[in-house]
Amino acid sequence: MGKKQSRRREHLYFFFAFIIITPILMCGCSARSAFKEANDFSSQGNYKASLSKYELIIAQYPTVGDRVLFEMGVIYAFPRNQQKDYQKSLECFQKLIKDYPGSEYRQDSEVMVSLINDVTSKDKRIITQQDQIETLEQQVISKGKGIIIKQDQIETLEQEVISKGKRTIAEQKKEIETLDQEIIKKGDRIYTQQKQIETLEQQIRSKGDKIIAQQKQIETLEQHVKDLEKKVEQLKEVDMNIKEKKKLFP
Repeated sequence: MGKKQSRRREHLYFFFAFIIITPILMCGCSARSAFKEANDFSSQGNYKASLSKYELIIAQYPTVGDRVLFEMGVIYAFPRNQQKDYQKSLECFQKLIKDYPGSEYRQDSEVMVSLINDVTSKDKRIITQQDQIETLEQQVISKGKGIIIKQDQIETLEQEVISKGKRTIAEQKKEIETLDQEIIKKGDRIYTQQKQIETLEQQIRSKGDKIIAQQKQIETLEQHVKDLEKKVEQLKEVDMNIKEKKKLFP
């Protein structure tokens, strides 16, 4: 299992390397030029223009459709893309897998589908847990209001005890005993409600810890993508050095 996960990480490290290198190896100057233009848009952060260019490429050069779908899927899921759309990214990768079963990008596309599904699943769980926390908070607030009402009732009873100070001692004792019993009962209820509130607060803290842990997992995934970006930059520098050497030694 550990070896499989290691292989998947290695595939991710080379995703963007393939995006830079493959257009150079393609046949046809026009296709190469079109891929370079689309890649330049992406490198400049103009992801919308890059996607539009790739759509033109797939229409003009259907034989490289798998390559284009892979590029578009990566751009739609790219963390720096402010308009990233995981659903559209999944559609690109899934179409590649379906329409190009023999493509060299099939395995990488399957890995990306798995990662994106994992991220979106965690996002949905976080949203659900946040809703649950909000519900629990509302319950705590409601319980708190109930306690305040009970406290007001106790204060009212205490005022009644004071107002009855002019009655006979015997009557006062009986009334006080009755009121004491009521106060004890109400106090027991308040204690029970406080315990319920403490339990709800513990549940909220537990949910919060889970959300923090999931957010850290998402941050780890995003860090993996950032590491890929660094490797892409390094491969670009290598590619530029190769081109310079070719110019010096044609």
